[in-house]
Amino acid sequence: MKHRYENFGGIVAIDDPPFLAFVDRDFMRELGLEDSPLWKDQDEAINILSAPTEVHLAITNACKVGCKHCYMDSGELDRHEMDTERLKEALHKLQSIGVFHVALGGGEALLRPDLFEIAHYAREIGLVPNLTISGHMLTKETAKKLRVFGQVNLSVDGVGKAGSVFREPRMFDLADKAITMLVDAGVKTGINCVLGRNNFESMPELFEYAKDKKTNEIEFLRIKPVGRAKELYDKERTTYEQNINLIPLLSKYSKKYDIEAKIDCSFIPMLCYHKPPPEYLEKTSTYGCEAGNVLIGAKSDGRINGCSFLPPTEMTIFDFHDQWYSSPYFKDLRSWPSRAKEPCRSCRYLEVCKGGCHAVALHVTGSMDEPDPDCPMVVEYSDRRGNHDVGK
Repeated sequence: MKHRYENFGGIVAIDDPPFLAFVDRDFMRELGLEDSPLWKDQDEAINILSAPTEVHLAITNACKVGCKHCYMDSGELDRHEMDTERLKEALHKLQSIGVFHVALGGGEALLRPDLFEIAHYAREIGLVPNLTISGHMLTKETAKKLRVFGQVNLSVDGVGKAGSVFREPRMFDLADKAITMLVDAGVKTGINCVLGRNNFESMPELFEYAKDKKTNEIEFLRIKPVGRAKELYDKERTTYEQNINLIPLLSKYSKKYDIEAKIDCSFIPMLCYHKPPPEYLEKTSTYGCEAGNVLIGAKSDGRINGCSFLPPTEMTIFDFHDQWYSSPYFKDLRSWPSRAKEPCRSCRYLEVCKGGCHAVALHVTGSMDEPDPDCPMVVEYSDRRGNHDVGK
């Protein structure tokens, strides 16, 4: 078991089964841990963490696939990409500040000949590496080596025609073969599905497929207007009707096919629309935008951003923690609720949701300070005010 102290108590993590929990001071004491100087503070609320728990690290921008919805705009190798030793230094830095997980991706991470050296190094220093790939280039031999990762996710946006909404048809066949190789090799395998308007109705087929392939879970990712996906967003963004139906449908299919369904943080407004108890969301660490707090993103050249979908900053993976509490960039991200406009300001989920996806707001409205225009509650508020175009 690994742990990290926080003002409210701490964070504990185990690898098998994968588990990470925010616990109070008494629980930390029950584990036999000594009191922390952080506990001298009377405030036991979960506020700004001492460091992110997870970093989404693109270890290369190189990719031969060219998916039209790629938020990284991957293709050519970044000439400033970190080499093996520099990347190890970056991982060591993250471990030293208490990061638990690193989600490695790209680009196509398998294009890096040092991928397994990097992954094994992460394990050696106490980081859990996870990986997302397209299935391109995978062989049976490589699949066995991928056991070093906590989980490997394959990018699959649907079955049949739905699988080629964003990707070339051949990519489904490659991903399908890759899933078989990974499951046969004993690798914990999941599916990442980018959900848009034109593959939304195909969810039941994807659940059935995931069950047949013996995958661990499906994570549904909202299409973001970043990178090449900017050109697709207006016609591919999920509709108001789809957004209000998403959570009930995921619950239905998850139970029917016995496959765990997850959503990324940008879909939290759609969850909140169905009025779950806020205290339950807080206890289960269900949150919306935690960019620059629970997580950060990092480019292959080391520059960081609040999350992978926000513009990169000049801070790097090596120095961002020195500015963790002082940087205006981080302060602006974390203080969004204090600047929230209606209907977010009056929403009971403000502190959980934090305004939805700020990358979407930035693209659609030109400002990250605006509420997520696709949140169903924002759409309904706009309709009442006579603006019928928002989120439709």
